[in-house]
Amino acid sequence: MLLTAAPDTLAAVDAALTRQGKEDERPGLRLYRMCEAAEALNVSRCSLWRLCKENRIRTVETRKGSRRIPEAELRRFARGEA
Repeated sequence: MLLTAAPDTLAAVDAALTRQGKEDERPGLRLYRMCEAAEALNVSRCSLWRLCKENRIRTVETRKGSRRIPEAELRRFARGEA
C-alpha cells in the first residue's frame, strides 16, 4: 500500500518518521499515563478521570485495567476541541 502512495503522502510519512516539520503537524504517537497526562494538562488526576468518564478525553486500554491517553488526544483537548 505504501509503495503505491502519492509522493505527497510519502513525504508526509518520511517527515513524521524523521520528526521533521512543525510540532502540531507531527502525529502524536506517545501514550501518556494518567498521572503524566494530568500534569501535562495542569489538572488533578480526579478531574482527568472525570473528563475521561464524560468522554471528553478518549483513552486507550493497553491491558485489562490499564489506560493510557494518546498524545494526539491531549493536544486536541488542549486546543479546546473537546
